[in-house]
Amino acid sequence: MKRLASILLFSIYMFGATDAYQLLKLPLLVSHYVEHLEQNPDISFLKFLKMHYSGEITIDADYQEEMQLPFKTHDTDCCLTGVTEVPACIEIGTKITENPVKKHHPANDNIPSSWYLFSVFQPPKV
Repeated sequence: MKRLASILLFSIYMFGATDAYQLLKLPLLVSHYVEHLEQNPDISFLKFLKMHYSGEITIDADYQEEMQLPFKTHDTDCCLTGVTEVPACIEIGTKITENPVKKHHPANDNIPSSWYLFSVFQPPKV
């Protein structure tokens, strides 16, 4: 029972958050290929895929049917990928000061600054 529930939840996630729902359109791809095969018996499946998925999009009589093929369009309404997209440019407002304020400690005026280095960084003692 747990296995069935995990498979169900995983399937719901995959079809909702990715483009895996396009695999449900594979019967449309096969039926469209059969239509092209009836018109031209010499067309191979690879030629069919090249005709529909590479190159320029041609608007012809079966344009609407071709747009229903899998991985032909990307529906942002159907899946959650719009939530995970990172914006291309993020503008961060930074304020640059030309004259940074130097902190002055009047109590340490009589101690040379080189003594601070000697107190922290000392050579190893043999």
